[in-house]
Amino acid sequence: MGMKSERGIKKTLGVIGYVFTCLVLSVLVLIAVGVLVETIKLETRTQARLFLHRNLLLGFITFFLLFIIPRVRSNVRWLMKFNHEFTHLLFALLFFRRIYRFKVDDSDSYVSYSSGWFGYHAITLSPYCVPIFTLALLPWHFTTASHLYLTVIDILIGFSYSFHVCTWVKQIRLSQTDIIGPGRLKSILCIILFQIINFCLITLTPSSGVMLAIQRVFVDFPGKVVALL
Repeated sequence: MGMKSERGIKKTLGVIGYVFTCLVLSVLVLIAVGVLVETIKLETRTQARLFLHRNLLLGFITFFLLFIIPRVRSNVRWLMKFNHEFTHLLFALLFFRRIYRFKVDDSDSYVSYSSGWFGYHAITLSPYCVPIFTLALLPWHFTTASHLYLTVIDILIGFSYSFHVCTWVKQIRLSQTDIIGPGRLKSILCIILFQIINFCLITLTPSSGVMLAIQRVFVDFPGKVVALL
């Protein structure tokens, strides 16, 4: 009887914790939507500011044009699998997991690592939330003030972000074990939250610069949204 009672208490606490986490994530998503609105308002305020995003858009469209080519499309599909498993691998390393095997091919793709509770959600959901190639390109804005160089960087940022968007469209499914594991509702709320943050950060960077974009996404705009609630 004692064991059943203990299991019942743990199950109840688990449900309460899950509901509380989902409520917190829901609030964060609402704030993120407010940040998105502020981002769009700022970036569409003038035609000149809107024009600063032309290189991002060019890179974004270029990826789709290349995707039409059959051989490129086949290789991109492999790269999507690689990106998915590599992101799992990267976050597993960040949370000090021991890596056993990393495999990507047409028939089977996975990364095997040691188990543990620490970082479980981050490792499991990271491929659906983190555009690693795009984020890796953002710091290159710090390296030069050359207009030509920044143009190339923004095109590459748009190109890589387009790749990640296509990957997410292909891979985000409610039947995915990665999404079922943490709980479908919690997973979807996390994904929505980070997708909005990614979009705002990438959209603000060409006009605001990396540091100001980060400040606006994580400090200025959330503060403004919360003040209006």
